[in-house]
Amino acid sequence: MLGLPETFLQLTFIEELIGTFRWVWPLCEVFHFIGLILLVGIMTIVDLRLLGVGKRMPYADIAKLLPWAVLGFVLCVITGLVFVTGLWANVKVHPLEALQIDPYLQIKLSFILFAGINILVLYKTSISDVVDALGAGDDAPVSAKIIGGTSLFLWLGVVYWGRLIPWGI
Repeated sequence: MLGLPETFLQLTFIEELIGTFRWVWPLCEVFHFIGLILLVGIMTIVDLRLLGVGKRMPYADIAKLLPWAVLGFVLCVITGLVFVTGLWANVKVHPLEALQIDPYLQIKLSFILFAGINILVLYKTSISDVVDALGAGDDAPVSAKIIGGTSLFLWLGVVYWGRLIPWGI
């Protein structure tokens, strides 16, 4: 019996959809790119504010952009799953094999996991209360700067390693 990941990654209707309609893959690439722009662009703004760039802007004003970053993440997850499950139709590599052999995909997924943990550290500690209260001209505490710097490194790494995925298959 197949486990949930194996079952999901063998969704033949996605392979058939990509094989039948050649425009599906490029359309997903467009939406993946839009998602990356929203996610990484907004997170870069947030992270730079934590690092001290643009201190004249209150953090609350920047935080209003975060729902758009979440939308970007959702777009990337949906289209990323289409890419992984549709690999067979596009490059004749089984999704499970790609997950096992492509070091760039593994690193990208690890960076996403660590970025999620980094966000949890921010919001599950008192650091988020201090960050949320940052007004114009206020400097973030060192702990928030570390989280911001780590986040910036991780999200830029997601983009970097993601661009290398086709060469790892």
